[in-house]
Amino acid sequence: MGCCPWANAVSCPSGFACCPGGTTCRLISGSGYASVYSCDAPGGPSVTSKCPCKPGAPLKPSSTLKNVLIIGDSLSIGYTPAVAKNLSDIAFVQHAPWDTSDGGAEESEYMDQCLEFWTAHPSGIPFVPDVVWFNSGMHNVMINGTGVPGQGGNASAYGPFLKSATSRLVAWAAANKVKLIYAWTTPMLNSVSADGIITDILNPAAGAIMKSFGIPQVDLHKPIIDYCGPVPQASCFGETGCWSPHCPPGYSWLATNYIAPVIRAALSTP
Repeated sequence: MGCCPWANAVSCPSGFACCPGGTTCRLISGSGYASVYSCDAPGGPSVTSKCPCKPGAPLKPSSTLKNVLIIGDSLSIGYTPAVAKNLSDIAFVQHAPWDTSDGGAEESEYMDQCLEFWTAHPSGIPFVPDVVWFNSGMHNVMINGTGVPGQGGNASAYGPFLKSATSRLVAWAAANKVKLIYAWTTPMLNSVSADGIITDILNPAAGAIMKSFGIPQVDLHKPIIDYCGPVPQASCFGETGCWSPHCPPGYSWLATNYIAPVIRAALSTP
């Protein structure tokens, strides 16, 4: 799966969770990606398992083009190829985490845990692009429950972990002369309650955090609502369930009109 944030870690039986060295994995709930373990230490306190960090972008940066790194969840995985195509004349675009078998950067706590892995190659060699476009949000569309590490978290935890991750990303970007751009979370078009979490909790929290750090922001929620209509909508772009949360037919439209132009402008500005 990837690297565990604990030194000398123990891999739990599911392969999607890990515990600190010297502890024993005891399954609490779930299976596969959703498995959660108690990490039990002899005579000591237990802690909850973590999801190993997926690897960063493995390909060498371009020496002739600018380099762009997109950090985000499965929605960003979906639109990255279209962004890469739109910017192919000026930039080489990669996504982190590189592992696309699951939800990408998942909830903000997972981003906070794994950020340093995603600003480096899987070998550990630092990866320094010209621009980082990043996002977190869709995996925090939850107001009840605690979530599953590396899969989803509560909306109340979204802001604190996003702020922690952003703070470190800002320091890294300043040291390496990297430009940062943050993308607001896209709609949950078929659910009034889920989209309300996005509009009332997640995007306002992200907006305040990015403003405090002076990071440019791009609203990806409003353009989709303007095009598809107000929530709830059963379909858009000719597909049932579009932007609920995914929308393959809409990725190129979003990339061409609202993502690639912003990144291109950032790459073109000294």
